[in-house]
Amino acid sequence: MTEGLRVISSYFKRSWNYVRAETVAAIKFDVSWRKEMPLFQFQNVEDLQDWIVGSDADIGGLSEAYWGLTPQSTALFWGTLSTDIPPGVKIDRSGYAGVRSKERPLTLFHRPRYDTTLFRYLAIRAKGDTRQWFVNLQTDSIYPSYLWQHRLYFQRPGEWEVIMIPFRDFVLTSHGYVQKRQITMDRSKIKTVGFSLVRQPGDFSLELDWIKAVNSPRTLGDYDILDQGEYIDEQGNVRRLKPGETLKDVFGPSITLFPPSNNDKKS
Repeated sequence: MTEGLRVISSYFKRSWNYVRAETVAAIKFDVSWRKEMPLFQFQNVEDLQDWIVGSDADIGGLSEAYWGLTPQSTALFWGTLSTDIPPGVKIDRSGYAGVRSKERPLTLFHRPRYDTTLFRYLAIRAKGDTRQWFVNLQTDSIYPSYLWQHRLYFQRPGEWEVIMIPFRDFVLTSHGYVQKRQITMDRSKIKTVGFSLVRQPGDFSLELDWIKAVNSPRTLGDYDILDQGEYIDEQGNVRRLKPGETLKDVFGPSITLFPPSNNDKKS
């Protein structure tokens, strides 16, 4: 009885916090620049309980995967990957392991998502090995198998690194295969964040400190913040206009300026 009351109380508390946060956001209508939005940190056992570990062992494979808290208050995902298929086990292939966040707890109104639309990058402070990892993002979709993925490479294996991945560089996959028809990821409704590796036999290790959605000083989501006289060329590089030069001079008829200048109106 006491446990049931605790669960109900927690449920209504989450609902109230959601209403309060959404009301404040609606009143402020705040779309101003922010440096970062923390998504996950790993400071205690409770933080790690919001994540789920999976591997081919769940269907009869031989891989081992573990998830725990280090003495330095970071999360460690480690184990051994095996591509061997045990005799008598009816599976086509083996050799994968992953860890992902659970969906956020349900409220009276809906299940909250992570809205990252005002940020350019997914930033991860991690210590990895020499293996090729994947970062996985899952959003609301009518297809449960849809997953947006990006490679996660470590330049200095065994050392702490902050890796920043543009959200728009994630690729749509399903059941491990890149989809021919790529659609835009709904970054306002990110359900889970995860990490995985496949078909790389042997020991593996991935240590995580935090995960955030971030901007650089020159970005606001997918928009670039430019100073007066600057522009972005066709290669995506920030350039500065030469004295007396205009954007029309640089791009010619391929650009339309708003509002139009007096010369444009006359022509």
